[in-house]
Amino acid sequence: MNLVPFDYQLPFGATWYGLAAALSALCAFLLYGAIRRRSGAAGADDLVPYKMALACIPAALVGARLSYCLLRISYFVYDVGLLQAFNTRTGGFLLYGAVFGAMGAAVLVAKREKLSAVGVLDDLAAPGMLAIMICRLAECTTTEGVGAWMENEAFMRFPIAVMNEWEEWQLAVFLLEALVAAVILAVLLARRYARGERIMTALLLYAACQVVCESLRMDSCLRFGFVRVSQVISAFVILAVLVIRSRRCEGSKRLAVRVLVLLACAGAVGGLEWALDKTEVSNVLLYIVMAAVSAVMIVNAMGCGRQDDTKANAE
Repeated sequence: MNLVPFDYQLPFGATWYGLAAALSALCAFLLYGAIRRRSGAAGADDLVPYKMALACIPAALVGARLSYCLLRISYFVYDVGLLQAFNTRTGGFLLYGAVFGAMGAAVLVAKREKLSAVGVLDDLAAPGMLAIMICRLAECTTTEGVGAWMENEAFMRFPIAVMNEWEEWQLAVFLLEALVAAVILAVLLARRYARGERIMTALLLYAACQVVCESLRMDSCLRFGFVRVSQVISAFVILAVLVIRSRRCEGSKRLAVRVLVLLACAGAVGGLEWALDKTEVSNVLLYIVMAAVSAVMIVNAMGCGRQDDTKANAE
């Protein structure tokens, strides 16, 4: 069941999720500082982590809220009023908005401090994934991050499922997403990467996994037909990573083939979402196929740029 009762109130209007988000920012800040010290980039008076925190944390918050409000603009214009966009208890946030907001702020700080923007993003990849992991775990204190209702009593238990406010058991998708983030974090910290590869690996793995995880979630995120907005964003993130990595060491013909493979995978995901909604085919089978399609997306994008990886390992 949920670790914190839904009706438990904290002083001053604070929420458990808000406190967890603050904790995630602190942990990311500490990990970023440790990474800089390990790489030898930090001196005794290194202020870069503090400047990054002061820029990236507000940018992530604004980006997450702004992107959500833009995607649901009709709701704020016609239903609750535009001023409710400033009330964070009305509606929600979009995690991709937080990611892009923080990345944009990091690039600006890097330019101001005369640092390599790519190097800074590489160093922030692992701390960012740590923050995502903590925020996903914190969804246990909300009504978000859950999936289908459990009909088999064998699955009506934590950590497979959690109990909602009506004491019904639902799939604990947020725990799966936290586990995914933890695995990606371990991958990012386990080895050395060529310049720019760590951040692209983080984005690629996270986006591909979110294709499945977003489909499992049952929340109010906007859809384009049968496909969720976050799934569409994930496809564009994968495309961007694929193009950047492929242009480093492959010709335009191979890039075109890889893009066609990605488009075919994206179309397959759309078809699977339609099948989940309109057919009686086993959802388990459909999700297995979707996971396989996501794996193809990863392999397709990771297949290019291997020369850079070999070079990094040699160094």
